[in-house]
Amino acid sequence: MRCFIGLDLHSTEKLALDSWRQQALPEVTARNMFNLSEGRVHNEGRGSESRRSKGKESKGKRRDSGASQPYAVNAANYHMTLSFLGHITHRQHEALVAELDTLVHAPFSLTLDTTGIWNGPKILFAAPQSPPAELMALAKSTRKAARAAAIEVGGKAFSPHVTVIRKATAALPVPLYTPHVEMHASAFHLFESLSTPQGVTYPVRQSWNLKHNMSVREKLRRGINDE
Repeated sequence: MRCFIGLDLHSTEKLALDSWRQQALPEVTARNMFNLSEGRVHNEGRGSESRRSKGKESKGKRRDSGASQPYAVNAANYHMTLSFLGHITHRQHEALVAELDTLVHAPFSLTLDTTGIWNGPKILFAAPQSPPAELMALAKSTRKAARAAAIEVGGKAFSPHVTVIRKATAALPVPLYTPHVEMHASAFHLFESLSTPQGVTYPVRQSWNLKHNMSVREKLRRGINDE
């Protein structure tokens, strides 16, 4: 199966980020909305003989235009990748789970308060300007666990982000304002990447809670309850 290790956003955080996207980048819509508007164009053209005669010629152009059109990621798919694994075998999966079971990391919070565009994958993302040390340490540990399970992971430096728009280019308008979305991480997950007729989905296959590495007495003294 095709997998990655990452953080999921709470539903309220996903809604907050999607609300920012709709207001800061109103010209970008979800892919299904683009298809619906294109369908209305087709329907309006059926009443005219001249438009029908040109339909075949323009259909391909509209299809090409839609294929290259920037589109918003479904808010349900918002996540932050810690380690991309690609296709893994059943044996690798078992070894990975055993390695991840040993990790101990504390919960943490961050703020998605900046954006950027990566020209390679053509995405616009939201990211923390100051990633917390706990996040960076967790990402490093998950990559180490993957390598211990004989899974090849990329050597690029970890750059935390949440993809908001795909097929983004430099021609995409600059967001009207920057996001400010608080994100709280209390667990990390093993996601599977599935392609469906309705689009890609990222079901969670296994989860690990983040817990403070301290004695029960110290947790009680600090008022921490992460059991």
